Amino acid sequence: MIEALDTSALPAMPAPFWFVQFFKVLGFVLHMVPMNLWFVGMALAVLFYRRSGHARAWAERLGTQMPVIVAFGVNFGIVPLLFIQTAYPWAFYPATILTAWFWFSIVILLIFAYYGVYAFAFGLKAETGTMPAWRYAAGWIAAGLFLLMGLLFCNGLSLLASPDHWKPLWLSHSAAGAATGTAHHFADLSLWLRWLLMLGLAMLTTAAYTVVDAACFVKADRKEYRLWAARFAWQLGLAGAVVTAAAGAAYVWGTWDRELLAYMTGGVRLPLTVLTAASPVLPVLALTLFRHRVPDIFAATAAGGSQVAVLAFNAVSRQVVQNLELASYGKVWEVPQSPDWGAMALFLVTFVLGVAVIGWMVAQVARAAKASAP
Repeated sequence: MIEALDTSALPAMPAPFWFVQFFKVLGFVLHMVPMNLWFVGMALAVLFYRRSGHARAWAERLGTQMPVIVAFGVNFGIVPLLFIQTAYPWAFYPATILTAWFWFSIVILLIFAYYGVYAFAFGLKAETGTMPAWRYAAGWIAAGLFLLMGLLFCNGLSLLASPDHWKPLWLSHSAAGAATGTAHHFADLSLWLRWLLMLGLAMLTTAAYTVVDAACFVKADRKEYRLWAARFAWQLGLAGAVVTAAAGAAYVWGTWDRELLAYMTGGVRLPLTVLTAASPVLPVLALTLFRHRVPDIFAATAAGGSQVAVLAFNAVSRQVVQNLELASYGKVWEVPQSPDWGAMALFLVTFVLGVAVIGWMVAQVARAAKASAP
């Protein structure tokens, strides 16, 4: 057991505890939407490109949108990463120093993946109608790198919440007392189950986005494609719900100890746990209801809104679990607080303006797509 920190001696958080926790969760939800699309959607787009008909059209649509989706995901990812470092510097830095080479490699892999996304996207616009082989290969490489980056994130963040593992890893991956940065957490079962859980959620998100795209970004006269999109979204959503349920159940019953299980099923946390477990039913119901109908704004709102709720419930539950996992080392809610109101106000203004601008941009894209999409 690692020695507990004296939280009263830690540097004060520059914002109230609730503020840090709220924006960490909100930022993570905003990040997960585009991140889920590249996590699963990129591989499906490359796979479906070799097909014909509506599947090929779906691949071309998502592949063309992918550079913008990745840009949104990377930028939204800054928010939760910022607040992780603000709330848990005493846990974030030990974990990422121990796994430094794996953690740093995410940046390198992201750069190559981004190039691969652009190569594939521009290949979709080839005048010959046939994508060059190297661009198609670049798409597969990008898809594989996105899946690998998800695993590396799970590697670092699962270790962050496992302080009892830090010292053994440091002792086995150090030279003259200094960490070599070559430690990893791949032997931890929770890492793989969390990766699979994210895979299932990503399938659900991609399914919901397919309905949103068909309703908001495809011309109304493309009825056959939109009907196909509704049916495909239902099939993908069902598969995603199965993966999510299986991975989630294995994660809870296979990695939670008795204390954590009792905590998450007791008091006011029981409704949160139940809602988190049951929430994937909502997008599946929405996708089932509209699977034989041309997607409209109501279908898009039902599918998209219910999936955002799924991501939100999972993010809140994960936050509660993370706080308890770290409580034996340091109780984050007991860390001194010294709010910097000026910096907080500047962040809020910038955040709201940024989200508003992105919303306006998406609205303009939807309007233009309805007018000019083939």
